[in-house]
Amino acid sequence: MSRADRVTAPQASRTVDVSRLLALRSEGAALILGVFVVTNIVFTVTTIDTLSVAWPAYVAAVIVSAAGVLLARPHPDPFPLRDSLLVIGAVIVSTALISWCLPTEGPTGRASWHLGSNTWLLWFLILRGRAGFAWMAAGLMTAITAAWTVSTGRSVLTGVMMVDTQLGLLVVATLFVASLRRTAHRINALTERSVDASAAAAAAEAGRQVRLQRAAEVAVASRPLLERIATGEPLTDQERAAGREGEARLRDGVRGRSLATPAVLDAAAAARSRGVDVTLLDDRGTGLAGGDAMARVETRVARILGDATETVTVRLLPPGREAALTVVAIAGDTVTRLALDEDGRDTAA
Repeated sequence: MSRADRVTAPQASRTVDVSRLLALRSEGAALILGVFVVTNIVFTVTTIDTLSVAWPAYVAAVIVSAAGVLLARPHPDPFPLRDSLLVIGAVIVSTALISWCLPTEGPTGRASWHLGSNTWLLWFLILRGRAGFAWMAAGLMTAITAAWTVSTGRSVLTGVMMVDTQLGLLVVATLFVASLRRTAHRINALTERSVDASAAAAAAEAGRQVRLQRAAEVAVASRPLLERIATGEPLTDQERAAGREGEARLRDGVRGRSLATPAVLDAAAAARSRGVDVTLLDDRGTGLAGGDAMARVETRVARILGDATETVTVRLLPPGREAALTVVAIAGDTVTRLALDEDGRDTAA
């Protein structure tokens, strides 16, 4: 697998973003959300007598609390556009509903609870990758508040002063999320390096195991003959034939790795004992996907090797071709070619 594949495939499962750092699925996050909803209800109920009209405050409390539940929904950064727009709508609507119900003289006190609750919503909207939308909503909230103060005979500055603390909190959120993102990037970089190191170590270990396996196969096939040669005594014709057969099996195991099944190797050995020139080539690197397909290939190849008289070349072709395997048998002036597909069946290729 290429580095690009490793980056895109597992990325979703191991990438850390600000939302994951906030642990939105944790019990602590659920507790904070519960406190937020309860606080909205408490402020609404305890300040309802100071408002000129009661029902807008109840509606605003429901809207703001629902937006808080929506913001707590786990989702990779950035927060979905549709949901972000719903949060912005909640801020605008709640501000408009409550502002014109507030006392027209003196400080509003806790009756303007919606400003703090909306700031909480915008804080988390910034943390979840929608800082631009959050500041746009903050600007609209400030404009609505200033419009209300003007409508009561006070200045625009009075309305701005009502939200100055909230705007300062959003500045803190913007700076805070920048720090969190740098932390998330460092975590992701370390994770990526760890994954790459583990993959490299696994590949090296797999290669070592393959080398050990092949070395063991070579030892089993050639050690007895080598020990016999090491004695210095002349070899018999039978021993020479066994040496040639062993060398051919080793060559088949290297050049025709996926074809070197017991049935094919035995058929190739029998053909070579009759003087047939047999070549097994694996240009694919792996056998056919299905066990039934390989069984059909073994049967066909063994049958052709059993009937061969001069030369046979069996080749597994690279993936992506219509023919997965070809067998070419030459007997005098006659050339017979067989092509099998991925299922081990005849193909016209």
